[in-house]
Amino acid sequence: MHRCGSGFLLTLAITFVVALTGCLGKSSSNANNGGVSSVTLSPGNITSVDVGGTLNFSATAKSATGGTILGVDIHFIVGVPQGASGPAPLSMSSGGSACAGTWDPTGTICNPGTSGIATVQAVTNGVFSPTTTVYVHQHIDSMTIADAQTPPPQHLCFSQGETRQYQATAYSNNVDITTSVGPMTWSSSNTGVLTTATTVPGLVPPLQNNQVQVTAKAPGITQLFANVSGTNSSPFPFTTCLIQAIYLEVGGQGQSGNSVTVNNGGTVPITATVVDALCGVASNSPVATPPLTWSTTVPEVAGFGTATNTTGTNNATARSNLGGATVTASCSPPSCNIGVVPALPVYASEYDSTNPPSTCRPSNLTKAFGAISINVTSTSKTPTYTAWATTTDCGNRPGCSAALFSVTPSTTSPIGANILSLPRTPNSMMFNHLASGRIYFGSDQGLMFVDFTASGLSVSEVSQATTPCNVSLCGKVLTISNDGTQVVVADTVSTPSQVYIYNGSSTTTAPIDLVLSTPGEIATAAAFSPDQSKLFILTDKGNMYVYSTVDALRTVVLSNPATQAAFSADGSFAYVAGTPDASSVSAYSTCSLPLPGPASTRIGFVSASATPLEIFPSPVVQADFQSLTQDIIALERSTVGTPHVTAEVLTAQFKQLPIPYQTPLQLTCNPPTLLSFSQGRSFNLGEGDFEPVYTQLVADGTELIIVARKIPAVLVLNVSNGTTSAVALTGSADPLSASASTDGSQVYVAACDQYAADGTTCTAGSVHIVNTCGVISCNVPPDIGVGDFQDVPYVNINNNNNTNMCNNQGPNAPVCFPNLIAIKPQ
Repeated sequence: MHRCGSGFLLTLAITFVVALTGCLGKSSSNANNGGVSSVTLSPGNITSVDVGGTLNFSATAKSATGGTILGVDIHFIVGVPQGASGPAPLSMSSGGSACAGTWDPTGTICNPGTSGIATVQAVTNGVFSPTTTVYVHQHIDSMTIADAQTPPPQHLCFSQGETRQYQATAYSNNVDITTSVGPMTWSSSNTGVLTTATTVPGLVPPLQNNQVQVTAKAPGITQLFANVSGTNSSPFPFTTCLIQAIYLEVGGQGQSGNSVTVNNGGTVPITATVVDALCGVASNSPVATPPLTWSTTVPEVAGFGTATNTTGTNNATARSNLGGATVTASCSPPSCNIGVVPALPVYASEYDSTNPPSTCRPSNLTKAFGAISINVTSTSKTPTYTAWATTTDCGNRPGCSAALFSVTPSTTSPIGANILSLPRTPNSMMFNHLASGRIYFGSDQGLMFVDFTASGLSVSEVSQATTPCNVSLCGKVLTISNDGTQVVVADTVSTPSQVYIYNGSSTTTAPIDLVLSTPGEIATAAAFSPDQSKLFILTDKGNMYVYSTVDALRTVVLSNPATQAAFSADGSFAYVAGTPDASSVSAYSTCSLPLPGPASTRIGFVSASATPLEIFPSPVVQADFQSLTQDIIALERSTVGTPHVTAEVLTAQFKQLPIPYQTPLQLTCNPPTLLSFSQGRSFNLGEGDFEPVYTQLVADGTELIIVARKIPAVLVLNVSNGTTSAVALTGSADPLSASASTDGSQVYVAACDQYAADGTTCTAGSVHIVNTCGVISCNVPPDIGVGDFQDVPYVNINNNNNTNMCNNQGPNAPVCFPNLIAIKPQ
């Protein structure tokens, strides 16, 4: 029978309770209990306390409907576990204050007692609470964790799903008091690397109070902790084996090549075989649920509905936009290789069973790739695209609002009915990559956007206030992440210069503010890696900032100010134009090395024939089971002889080196190996020297679209044969801005069609809609005209056919024309 500790319970109350329940009877119902159905006790279940320490208990009575019953008398009963002998090591006041010993006569000082186990229940109107077990023990000075299994583990890491048992030891004055402290709770420093269980059904012998079974879950490193009575143990390291390599196949089958053609709207199934660091050492199977990030080089053409999963498979979906894209999978922190600093991403590799690696040969794998190229075509007509246009001509004049309108080929109404007004003068505009996404506008007063998922289109401002700039996000839009959520804005207004990263998917996430370290420097270009794990930011002072959500912002000092960054097809490195000298293109790794190592490692470079104005990695790559090969088209200004603009083909051949198992474990990245980086053919575009306003590599990398000032044409370079064709613009149009569809079939050009006698003041302008299908290869041309088939001057049909894009400036306002334009993805 349980023994009741008298403490400060009233003799009458004790007698009453004992008469009803025998001191520690089970919770029960009583017909005359005043409506009490249950009693809960807090703390509940199990707790612990130092000898001489105190605990505060409270209890709540509930009715049958779950409502709290107020005003009932609640009593607390102290006993010992069934089968135990001797007095309880805990005494209780009538108010619920427990002493690990005995209270003094005043009920204010707890006199220490002895170690032991007590039980506590609350009772009211004959209804008892569940029992709380209290472990009373000497004060814990320290706790340690040790392996609880034999033999010792064979390796320094555990493959996903592998289990291991550990036990903690608690000490008081160097004396082991583990058996007296009660059950321990277990946690880890990095969530997701492991799971813990203190009860395992069927396990013989069962786990003790101080033991835990750990199961390896996601690749990464963490620290295991035990906790009891408010004391944490020393950390114990645990590693779920890091990812060593990723191998990709189309539909789970080895292909003769890595290229697939699919109609728009179709899907391409991709299978990833993922092995951890023990592959080839412990002969383990591929990772069953690898935490992969799936990415694409051209999200407007093909991408994944789910960018992260653990199934090892995913379907790449071809969108309505035609052209080429390369898809791949990676182990990208923070969801994979968790806890490694700097971040340790692993990118997909090539595999050939006829020449396999020496340390890892996954079963049933014959040939695989580091990336899969997809060519999206259409058996029906080439889709017709819609562009949106606005103007910079307001020039920040007070009250001036710039018109924003859509343009679609039409014989009746090419201008859409939704004509919006931008309250701030834009300096840049860019669509994110989603079909129903947003268009962002940079301005000196702050970032704006139009949300195409809304029922009614309207212009929104990140902040209605125009100052300070780190709130309104002043500046120019440089780039947008592949998932369409992160927008990078270069602040050219504030001192010191800053770069903002705005999260368009959350209204509660504050923008990230990056302050540039060199006085007066301005961010000129930026690029996200395809998996969005890294952001490279270039400045006019020769710095390259490397931003990551895992690592601290770090700087790479370049030998020459770079002009552009664009990532490789597999995302493992970036092409950086303009370094180490102005006429070079370098390759910089996506991953960082620990300090004092660099934030990005230059793995090679190539000298171009002239200074690159822009570079365009091909959206598709070639693979030979040993490496990937990617062409980069460089638009260059040559000063040899008469200055002229050329296009040159540069070619990079690269591969990934799997991370081997070694002792100690390798926790740093392997930068990709650049097998070669070479010059290829160079093409004179035949237009002399010019200022390009828009250049884009389209289709599957076969055509380069160029639109330039003072050249009334859309230039199309056939990369295969080096020929340049010109699709003439009507009149003497001077292009100011342009945008091409992903397949290059349609180009929208915002141009000045006529200048005043001074040669600088534009007096007439329009958007030229150009169909290039007479020059490039279109499977089934769109159902529109040929060449520059439609010129669309701005007319606001909602405002008396007003032809001025600058509003609210009165009768003497200068006339403004479209000079910013972008095609909306579909």
